[in-house]
Amino acid sequence: MPFYFKDLRDDTYIVFRAFIQGLTENVSPTWTPEKYIGRSEPVHIYESAERDISLNLTLAAGNDRELEQIYKKINRLTSLCYPEYQADSNLEGKLRMKPPLTRFRLGELYGQEKKEVLGFIKSLTYTYPDNSPWERAKGFRVPKYIEVSINYQVIHDKVPGLSFTALWRQNITEGRYETFYGVTSEKA
Repeated sequence: MPFYFKDLRDDTYIVFRAFIQGLTENVSPTWTPEKYIGRSEPVHIYESAERDISLNLTLAAGNDRELEQIYKKINRLTSLCYPEYQADSNLEGKLRMKPPLTRFRLGELYGQEKKEVLGFIKSLTYTYPDNSPWERAKGFRVPKYIEVSINYQVIHDKVPGLSFTALWRQNITEGRYETFYGVTSEKA
């Protein structure tokens, strides 16, 4: 199934072949309590909500070519935690940061073709298991198994709300829809 990150700084893709575990989604609404005189309990005021996706990958190299590709991909994945610096034409000699925004797709659960989930990598952790074999060739002395934990912050293209579910089937057939998940029609 499609599983990739698209780097919006240069429109390149990082496509993974991996074992996915621990797929978790967290939606956190924020409510602020307000106390009023004469009221024994606070009144809660809705402020906002955040959505993030966490997943763990196990990357395993079966041969030298796969090992090289895995390390190229995790190098590129790590770069998605840092900005790109570009010269500012309006400020001579000054650099500006271009944030590492991405598009993310995992099957049709998160995104779909040409309509991936917008966001950024909130955290990235690499673990090299103790039982991982290592490559012994000079210049490639690295572990062959890597466990990657990714926490991805979702930024919706459109302001999310009840409309993401209302008239869902009708909106799909008319070609105008937004959903929280990429499922857009019944199975073929």
